[in-house]
Amino acid sequence: MIFAKVRMYNIILILYIDFIRTRTFKKVKNMKKLRKIILESFLLISLLLIFLVLIFFNEVKAAEDEYFPPALGPTFGWKAGTNGITTPYGRKNGVSFNSIPDAGLAVYLPLSLEWNIGLNCDLIYNTHSFLMKYYYDGKKQEYKNKDVFRFSYVSISPAFYYSGFNFGFSYGIPVSADWEGTDIPTDKINSLWEVKVGWTYPIYYDATGKLNFYINANYALNGVYSDFAKDDPLKNIMPTEYPQIITNYYNPRPAGIQIGFNFLFNLIVLPEEYYE
Repeated sequence: MIFAKVRMYNIILILYIDFIRTRTFKKVKNMKKLRKIILESFLLISLLLIFLVLIFFNEVKAAEDEYFPPALGPTFGWKAGTNGITTPYGRKNGVSFNSIPDAGLAVYLPLSLEWNIGLNCDLIYNTHSFLMKYYYDGKKQEYKNKDVFRFSYVSISPAFYYSGFNFGFSYGIPVSADWEGTDIPTDKINSLWEVKVGWTYPIYYDATGKLNFYINANYALNGVYSDFAKDDPLKNIMPTEYPQIITNYYNPRPAGIQIGFNFLFNLIVLPEEYYE
């Protein structure tokens, strides 16, 4: 099973590199854009390689279809995000990487003694960020301004778990927000509902607990602002042109990918032979 997945990721990596080699250099004329694409490609490939190394060089004895007891412990995750909805004219979405990881408490509750099926629930300090570009320079073919928006929440994230795969939702209460260092009042920020899907891989486990690697994707089901038409930070800096009108249709919805680790301490001690 593991080797089949490794072959699949190798194929994905080969196809991705071929895409970069055959398409990027044909279309990109601006060297700054080329360097950016190479950097982003390097980061994505590096994350994939780290993931493959974890599979090859761990001493995992657990299979994905094995039973795991109830457990809880700390969780940490690093996220890259963007705005998942259309922007007003003159603006463009970009990707932002969070330098500070999300952190919190993870809980796992099994639903069966025979199947690797259960419920995950995370209580975390959760930050979403995205890049917004505006003021396009036609001569240089680039945007003059690139601002990062950050929105932080205390979130609870229940998810259904089956053989490594996760599907669930998240509800976050806003605790802070800023735009390039300028605070945005939290009374202008919505609570955030998200849908989340992902995969968890047990790197190591014993009688104490287990160390997991995980990767998740998330998409917000509602906009971050309570009233985007009124509270859009860029409405006076980058006003719209007639006939466009700013409405809540353009209210940003964070979307992102996160990788991370958690260590869950077993709440029930299984017999020693289980770990042999």
